[in-house]
Amino acid sequence: MLLPLQNLLNLKPEKCDLMPKLIVRASLIALALGLASCAATPVLAPKGEFNGGQKVSLDRDWSDVSAIYVSNNKKTRMLTLDGLMLNRLYISDGLGANDPFLIGPLGNRASDPAPVGGDNPSLSEQISYMERSVATLGYLAVEAKSPKPVDLGGVRAVRFELTMRTKEGLNYKGLAQATSHKGKAYYILYLAPEVHYYDQSLKNAVAAMDSARLT
Repeated sequence: MLLPLQNLLNLKPEKCDLMPKLIVRASLIALALGLASCAATPVLAPKGEFNGGQKVSLDRDWSDVSAIYVSNNKKTRMLTLDGLMLNRLYISDGLGANDPFLIGPLGNRASDPAPVGGDNPSLSEQISYMERSVATLGYLAVEAKSPKPVDLGGVRAVRFELTMRTKEGLNYKGLAQATSHKGKAYYILYLAPEVHYYDQSLKNAVAAMDSARLT
């Protein structure tokens, strides 16, 4: 089901019962600063094949909110199930040496450029790059752990967990996948609050990662 735009900002009480009111308020303010005009709306990313620089198969409907997030990289698609502060799935196209995967709320500025992955990064370098990329979104103490190799139709990749917290003290978790193919880097990232929401949609994120194939 397509998530209405207003649900991205006006979280229902039952969605917030696990978060202190102060954290919810601060998160919504940060989200509002990153949203484009209300003329832009989410679009449905339906169950099935989702095409980009890497093809994935979604095991359920998501909302594609890429167009309404002002600082989102045009080479990275951003999906959500329940709202951006509750779960997010980022799927990149093939990124060149100077293409950022994630761009922070203030944009990619000359005085504070978004991190880029460089030319032909190794898998270990991609893990470090993911830590820096997630930190640019405003998270603190971002740490990667538990890397494991995965095979994407004959292409070597790495999948790993991430831990972090917001400035207000809310713990988040992430699962990321990274690889390089034919001179391009490819990333998928799932983020959600550690309590309740991470586990709730983890299987849907893993299904997308397992299905990834590079063009």
